Amino acid sequence: MVTDVTKLTSFGSFHMRTRRSLPHRSGALSPAGRIMPLSIARLDDATDDRPVAPPDTAIRVPILDLRPTQATVGMRAVAFKRRKIEKRVERARIDTFLQTKPIPSVRGPGGHLFMIDHHHLGLALWQAEVEAAYVCIIEDLSVLPVHAFWSRMEQTGRVHPFDADGRRLEPTRLPDRLNALCPDPYRDLAWSVREAGGFAKSPLPFAEFRWAEYFRTWLPERLVRTDYERAVSRAKKLARGKAAADLPGYLPR
Repeated sequence: MVTDVTKLTSFGSFHMRTRRSLPHRSGALSPAGRIMPLSIARLDDATDDRPVAPPDTAIRVPILDLRPTQATVGMRAVAFKRRKIEKRVERARIDTFLQTKPIPSVRGPGGHLFMIDHHHLGLALWQAEVEAAYVCIIEDLSVLPVHAFWSRMEQTGRVHPFDADGRRLEPTRLPDRLNALCPDPYRDLAWSVREAGGFAKSPLPFAEFRWAEYFRTWLPERLVRTDYERAVSRAKKLARGKAAADLPGYLPR
């Protein structure tokens, strides 16, 4: 059985938090493809309190033990994913689904796991009261001191240290939990445009943040916040413009 690190109750083969219902909170790489097949390592398979697994093995980890490598998310995208997760929970299919969506992570200083993709999924799971997710550790950098760790993460494109206004942060100031991620309306705008076929999904790390910054340059925030549908319409046109030709997933007219 899985070692209990928090008080959990069984829901099918997965685990859910036992607490009263709370309102959903919306405030505060390698390229990640579909990784299959995976063997599932459990927490009590490790020789100490930190699970150790080869790169093709997934381990089950509490959601709030994962540390983000970005500061913001699009809350519309999170809400969309949360609704899909809740339907899977109702059908007792959430565990099977999550085994096909392991979160690629790097082990860093102190043995902490830093997720390098699926931040929207992770926050949606937390909002849906799913306690744990499957993680695939792609590299162990736990021997590095903090400064060297973040330098390596930046060199390999595995961190996006920018706030909701597009301003650079020191990586050490990134949130240490998923439920502390902040909303960025332009990240939502990028997600909506991609969903509408404005550009193609890219395997490059943090590709949609590049689109978010592009839209931030051309569209005023007031428009995005007060007339989202109009902003999406204008952003779709911008996505096909020549100025966007160098962005990942660009689709020419």
